[in-house]
Amino acid sequence: MINGFFVGPDMSHRRVSFGKDNVAQFLHGTSPESVEVIFTEGGTRLSALFSPEARAHEMDPNPVVSLGVNRARTGNSAFFTDPTTGVCGPAVIVARDGGDLTDEEVEEVKDGVRAAENYCEDYPDEYVLWRNAVRNLGRMDV
Repeated sequence: MINGFFVGPDMSHRRVSFGKDNVAQFLHGTSPESVEVIFTEGGTRLSALFSPEARAHEMDPNPVVSLGVNRARTGNSAFFTDPTTGVCGPAVIVARDGGDLTDEEVEEVKDGVRAAENYCEDYPDEYVLWRNAVRNLGRMDV
C-alpha cells in the first residue's frame, strides 16, 4: 500500500492509502498521469497523480495542484497567471518516485492547500476568470 494525500478540486483533502492498481478510484479515471509539484518555497518535489480524462468530463480545476505545478515549473506559486497549466479533477499526491509521503511532505501539501485557499479568497474575481479559462481550454463549441 502507498500512503498519499488526496486533494479535491474543492480543496477537500485527506490522507489515503491505495495500491497501484486502485488509485483510479480516487481520480475518476482509468489511467492516471503524473505531474511534478512543489508546494512551499524550497519544498520537496512531489508527484500529483490525476486523470487526464477529468477535463473532458468537465470536472472543476484543482487550485491546489495547479499552484504546485506552477511553483515546480516557474518557482512562482501564483497559478492564476497561466491557466494552461491548470489540472482538473481530484489528485493524489505521492513522493516523487511514486512512494509514500513523509509526515513533513504531508505538511508541505497542507501548506499548499492553505495557500490556494488564501489566493481564492483574496482574489475571487481572478479565481473565477482562471477557473473559467481552465475549463474552457481545448473546447470549441461550433
